[in-house]
Amino acid sequence: MMKKVILFLFIISIVLCGIVSNTYAKDIKLDCIAGVVIDQDSGRVLYDKNGDKVLPMASTTKIITAIVAIEKGNLSDVVVVSKTASSIGGSTVGLKAGEKITMEELLYGLMLRSGNDSAIAIAEHIGGSLEKFSKLMNDKALELGAYNTSFVTPHGLDRENHYTTARELAKITAYTMKNEVFAQIVSTKSISSGITGNFNRSYVNINKFLYRLDNSDGVKTGFTGNAGKCLVASVKHPYGRYICVVLNSSDRWKDAERLVEYADKNYSFIKIFNKEEAIKRYNIYGGNQKYITGRLKSDLYLPVLANEMDKYKIDIYAPSVLFSPINENEAIGNVVVSIDEKIVAKYPVFSDRDVKRKNFIDIIKNIIFQFN
Repeated sequence: MMKKVILFLFIISIVLCGIVSNTYAKDIKLDCIAGVVIDQDSGRVLYDKNGDKVLPMASTTKIITAIVAIEKGNLSDVVVVSKTASSIGGSTVGLKAGEKITMEELLYGLMLRSGNDSAIAIAEHIGGSLEKFSKLMNDKALELGAYNTSFVTPHGLDRENHYTTARELAKITAYTMKNEVFAQIVSTKSISSGITGNFNRSYVNINKFLYRLDNSDGVKTGFTGNAGKCLVASVKHPYGRYICVVLNSSDRWKDAERLVEYADKNYSFIKIFNKEEAIKRYNIYGGNQKYITGRLKSDLYLPVLANEMDKYKIDIYAPSVLFSPINENEAIGNVVVSIDEKIVAKYPVFSDRDVKRKNFIDIIKNIIFQFN
């Protein structure tokens, strides 16, 4: 009899442990090979399915094509369309060889209509060639910490060695959505003129997700035979944005909705720093000022599960001394948050002022001052 009681209690304990462990890590039904949802500001992964699996990503490639073009070029640049761009297959906006078109319009054609011809025209103008532009894309990916990502083309048509992971594509997108020009473009539903004037064409966004959720503000669809149906979605919430990535899905719209719903239901946001707070005082070497203060650009909110409210730990990662010159708003460290010894979020800390390097006259003045 005692053995039966012990066995019964053992079974109950296993069941209860299963209930507790799955309260905050319950799987959701996703019809994709890989999917992830992250919080944009903290970078915390809120849920993922095969988030580190290397996969082709089709036209979601154009996210990094666009940000490289925005950062390296000018919206007012006039681009002459090449024969290579005008003859590309797949999804196009119908560019003609020899046509003159602004970079601004090319970007709208790229992101709203998924124009492969726009992608090539942009790449040739910014990089000088498709190969050189691909290097710029890969350099940007490495800069953002996307080490399992490789770009061969600016458009994302199936090619060998063209791949990413859901997590890394989300990380890239979190960065791009902080760029006002990029965010404005991908949230636009239709347009026929911009800040550079009237466009050669009118553009209607093919991203149906913009019409499914009220707070959706981007980003990009994709489809090829190898990649399947893909989607990168951005959804605003009261404390920032959710970034969702869905790769090779039979229902990408529903998968993205499920990821957002999961994040909403399972996570709360707690404030960990106010914008006005001084995070750290830094000593400066060789500058015309002795120190600067590290500050934040906005209030910091951390997404946490219900059982994590009192488990998080905050550290400031920063060098003990900085070397001049330093620009105002230059990233000089990170607020790092850990839960159960695992880093879950990083927030950049920025310089509150410019610090110029001391010149020869400054050095002489300092010497004279020391002897007076």
